[in-house]
Amino acid sequence: MRSEAKLDREEEYRRRIKELDLIWRINESIASFTSLDDFLDMIIKASIELMDATSGSIMLIDPPGSDIMVIRASYGLRKDRVKNVRKRVGEGIAGMVAKLREGMLLLDDLMDPALRTKRRISDALSVPIVSGSELLGVLNLNTRKDRAFNEHDLFILNTLTRQIAAGIERGRNLESLKNRLEELERKEAEALQELNRLIREVERKKANYLMISEETAKLKKMLNEMTKPVV
Repeated sequence: MRSEAKLDREEEYRRRIKELDLIWRINESIASFTSLDDFLDMIIKASIELMDATSGSIMLIDPPGSDIMVIRASYGLRKDRVKNVRKRVGEGIAGMVAKLREGMLLLDDLMDPALRTKRRISDALSVPIVSGSELLGVLNLNTRKDRAFNEHDLFILNTLTRQIAAGIERGRNLESLKNRLEELERKEAEALQELNRLIREVERKKANYLMISEETAKLKKMLNEMTKPVV
């Protein structure tokens, strides 16, 4: 049988391969994704796979610059419960991480009661997503498995959030451009509709003018005939 040390080395090797694969996938996705939601969905699923977690979420500041966080991507959590979740910076685990802008490794039996959740979580790992001086959101992972999160997991996620932040910035720019395009397309359609209405109105007025002009010409001719001197 293989020694326990060798098994540990093999497990560590597989873990490093997973980490490199996730880094590669993030880099590839950043340059090619067309939807921020798709990008965030890929990130949370890949992070859960990498960390052997059972559930997780990505919360973003919404609207940007406010102190409100909403869940934009999740896995392993009930959709009806995460749909309308809104947390303020400083509120709960994610809010505390957002406020301090520091990753937190939270073991349930050691967790501050003020940070506990209602359901049993063996371990929780939460890291802020920051771009420059701007707080973008928080990445949260939970697990009930035997494997506990450790400082290396915290380090890896903190490292990955730099890339994730770049992806979110690109996604926000895409969303901004798409929203602006949708707004301009709506205004273009409204302007075209108004233009067509004006064209129809001009055509109607033109037809009315021609009718009046023709009637005027007839009356002038009749008047001239009636007032023509008799020779």
